[in-house]
Amino acid sequence: MKKGGTENIKGNKRLLRRVGAAAFCCMVVAVVALLGTGYCGEDSFARIGLMMGPPRWVDYKERTEDKDGYSLMVGKKRAVLAKEEDNGRTPDDETAGALKALQKADPEKGMIWSAPKEYRVQDGVLTDIDRDGDTEMVLLVWKRGRFGAHRPFWVLRDEKCYSQHIFIYDIDEDGQVKQKWFASDIGMQVRRMKLMERDSSLLLTEDTEGDCALWQWDSFGLKSMDNEVKFVAFGDNIIHKAIYEYAYGHEKGSFDFLYEPFEKEIAGADVSAVNAETVLVDKNSAVSDYPRFGSPLAVGTALKNVGFNVISCANNHALDKGIYGIDVSSSFYRDNKMTCVGIQGSGDGKYRPFEVISRNGIRIALLSYTYGTNGIDVSDKYPYAVHYLPGGEDFFSGDRIRSDIKEAGGQADFVVVFVHWGDEYCTDITDYQRDMAELFADAGADVVIGTHPHVAQPAEMLDRPDGGQMLVYYSLGNFRANQKGTQGGAEAVFTIEHAYDGAIVKSWEIRQIDPYAP
Repeated sequence: MKKGGTENIKGNKRLLRRVGAAAFCCMVVAVVALLGTGYCGEDSFARIGLMMGPPRWVDYKERTEDKDGYSLMVGKKRAVLAKEEDNGRTPDDETAGALKALQKADPEKGMIWSAPKEYRVQDGVLTDIDRDGDTEMVLLVWKRGRFGAHRPFWVLRDEKCYSQHIFIYDIDEDGQVKQKWFASDIGMQVRRMKLMERDSSLLLTEDTEGDCALWQWDSFGLKSMDNEVKFVAFGDNIIHKAIYEYAYGHEKGSFDFLYEPFEKEIAGADVSAVNAETVLVDKNSAVSDYPRFGSPLAVGTALKNVGFNVISCANNHALDKGIYGIDVSSSFYRDNKMTCVGIQGSGDGKYRPFEVISRNGIRIALLSYTYGTNGIDVSDKYPYAVHYLPGGEDFFSGDRIRSDIKEAGGQADFVVVFVHWGDEYCTDITDYQRDMAELFADAGADVVIGTHPHVAQPAEMLDRPDGGQMLVYYSLGNFRANQKGTQGGAEAVFTIEHAYDGAIVKSWEIRQIDPYAP
């Protein structure tokens, strides 16, 4: 063949390839134009992929969920509801063969409902999601279109690509399954979901980025709750003579002026805590300065007015007024709905090492301990008046502290320990502080907030033996005081959130503050 003919053939092949490529591009453009715009994908190719089916990362669960006489079986992108007492199945029912058998079964012999074939079921649970006493079925579903059972009247046509939904079904007394709530596209890509262990009416989802959302039934459907808890904590609140004399002489006995500079910070937190270094007294004759402090009830009122809701009371001045100061302080804080930890009144006949509060679905256990009480001891008559760190022989084992923290962790999602420790006026962390921090970490504490040195010390994140982490603020220094010889204090700020495997510290910082009062 002549050279020119060979070149013509090669040229024709190149031309055909170019024409084919151009045709393919035109086809893609045409398909994208037909699809229009919408959530189904961030870009055109993603949208085309969702036309074909759910994303490849989707992990379709295989599980059997039993509750209140019903059995939900999820597997191979399908879901089947059966009467638990009738189906006589075992956990092996999660296999594709068992699901297929159930789908073909006579409803009177077991199966009472199966998911429509157009649904691709990623996961499902049985629970009383709306807290009405009846069981509901909650499914995580992929289907074509953005909308659930209904779409807005202004939307003329639903999309053809797949999106993710949460569908909820009522199961009545006769075993009839009815639609209860069909969410439109939920606006996130959920990788997995579960019910909360301590409250099965709360649903937790985790997206492909590892971020979690907490869902709760609200009137007519699921509502995404705030999944974060902001925590602020301050150091030693010490009411010296100069402070209460100023309040009497210039503020008509009010102590609100002390805390007004921090009002915005406190109001913006879900949990706001302070170490009450001086106990409250309800008699003018009992008001006093160092070395045996007694602060008027108006101090407690000011703490309440500014928004403090957690008061740590275990410190070396806790017994400055004996059991009288403990009784007045604990009663005042309790009556004003402020959580008081670290001390117990004379009427408490049982050791209560912690209190549990709840914020945004997260249960937080609070404990408070002190190294001592300046040589004053009432434990012979009131053994639970003040909660102490381990000392003497107990220091080497720390069994009581371990038991307290482990018990608290069993009742809560997150454990915070307030601790009065360290050397006064020393910015260096002592060996005792480090040893105790190791003990707290070993027991499973999540955050430790230290006071007593009257000066700020560093904060750091420590690894726990169980694979978790513990945040330690070694000392926040003074909060409000008239101790000119000390350096500035600090404010602890951290955010807690529900992760899929438990509550964790999402972010944290330590901020410098000026503790000096007029």
